[in-house]
Amino acid sequence: ETDEITDIYNEHIVTDFPASEVKPLSQMLRKREQGQYFVYGMFEDNGELAGYAYFIKCSNKDVYLLDYLAIVKNMHFRSDKKNSKNVSIYDGISYDKEGNEITILDVLKTENPDYADEGAAKDYMIKRIGFYKKNGMKLSNTSCYFLGNEYRILYAGDEVEDDYMDEITDTVYRDFFGDQFVDMNVRFH
Repeated sequence: ETDEITDIYNEHIVTDFPASEVKPLSQMLRKREQGQYFVYGMFEDNGELAGYAYFIKCSNKDVYLLDYLAIVKNMHFRSDKKNSKNVSIYDGISYDKEGNEITILDVLKTENPDYADEGAAKDYMIKRIGFYKKNGMKLSNTSCYFLGNEYRILYAGDEVEDDYMDEITDTVYRDFFGDQFVDMNVRFH
């Protein structure tokens, strides 16, 4: 499994996401060993990687933060006739490695188009938020500055107040990165 995670990281994550958003592989692997990081792959019948999702699991709350999600470039879902209109972000992602159903509060962050210049990048951010909303995610009013990037926080599950969303996201970050890192690099607004 570690080899597959490393391969996906080296072949996809480092090119699918801006460098400022990519965590060190060593941190992901260490947190995976501690039971705080889960990686799921979606594969074609021939074994070819079609997409992947990386989740942070909060160790003291039943919360998962979707860290990375991508469909492999040039993947057309030949065998299942799937496309972006009928692929759920939760296809095949319903249990953690211990067999526990993931049904509590799932949180994700995505680039905040309110802080982007007009153009293709901003249009892509808006399209990405639309994709998540189409797949059942709710857009909170929570924004987050994280390591020089601005994000909007989305979630799946029951409706929650924005103060709770700030608190729960802060808790996940502190659990995963540590208090000192969060105090220096994260701002909710």
